[in-house]
Order: sequence, then C-alpha cells, then structure tokens
Amino acid sequence: MASAVGYSALQLARALDCGAIYVVDINPAKLASAAALGAIPIAATAGDPVQQILEATGGQGVDVSIDLVGPAVTMNQAVRCLGILGRAAMVALSRESMSFLPYTELINREAEVIGVSDHLASELPSLMRYAQSGKLTFPESALRFVDLDAAQINAALDALERSTDHVRTVIEPGS
Repeated sequence: MASAVGYSALQLARALDCGAIYVVDINPAKLASAAALGAIPIAATAGDPVQQILEATGGQGVDVSIDLVGPAVTMNQAVRCLGILGRAAMVALSRESMSFLPYTELINREAEVIGVSDHLASELPSLMRYAQSGKLTFPESALRFVDLDAAQINAALDALERSTDHVRTVIEPGS
C-alpha cells in the first residue's frame, strides 16, 4: 500500500467482495491503515513477504497480486506469491526488467502476468458510484492537508519519496 493507488485498490477489492486481502508494505503506519480497512498486513521488513503470504494461505498462494511499486524485486514477489491459475497485475511504472522461472512460477501454476493501467475512462462512472456510496473514500486519518506553500509541498513530496507519513496529500489554497 505504498500509494494512494494502493489505498484505492484495497478499498475496491473490499467493495468487490474479494476474500482475504493481503497488503505488503515497509511502513508500519500504512500497514496499520490497511489493517483498519480489513486487510491482512504483511510487513516486508519482517521477512520475505512471499513466504509470509504462502504461510498465511496454507501454501496455496493468492488468486490475484498487484504490483503498485515497480522495482524488479516487488514485481517478482507479485509473481512468486501466486497460486494455481493466479494472475499478477503489473500497474507500477518501471524501467526495471523482471525475471522469473517460467516453469515453476508460471507454467506449472498456469499463472498469468498482465499489464494494467490504473484506470480506464470507461471505469470512471463505476468509481464515481463507489465514491458516492462511501465504498471508496479517504478518511481524515489517511490525508495530510498542506497550504499552497513551496516548503510544505516539498516536505510532503519528501515524505512520499521516503514512503512515510500519510497516504494522500491535499493542497489547500490559502485564504
């Protein structure tokens, strides 16, 4: 849940009545937010997240994994945690190549790796309905409000780069 996109993906998974939802992150505050929304937090700093997910699923793996971060290591983890007929969706923009063992990680599992845009124009009406119904929101605890001030905005961007603090920053014009 490294971004607002991750936060939205979690809420959409809940709105679509997905089963167990695992969220992997390095930031304890973001993991706590994910848990508050009903996800099962996986701390990547506590060990191999793939092993943690496999243990949590009794070795079955997950049906769908979504990489929203982009480094080769997380893209690879998204593939390695899949179960039989699983699907890994690559959403993050990345310049890194990914590698995996075709037989053990894809063919033997009949798994798929797909590229996904984070949204399509045709999906916006559905997203608007989810927002209107309260299934897609950003509670105050997940927001940071800053003034239209270069120092405050730069501090928020620095926090985003370090993956600390809040999920979404809202810039408010001063009065």
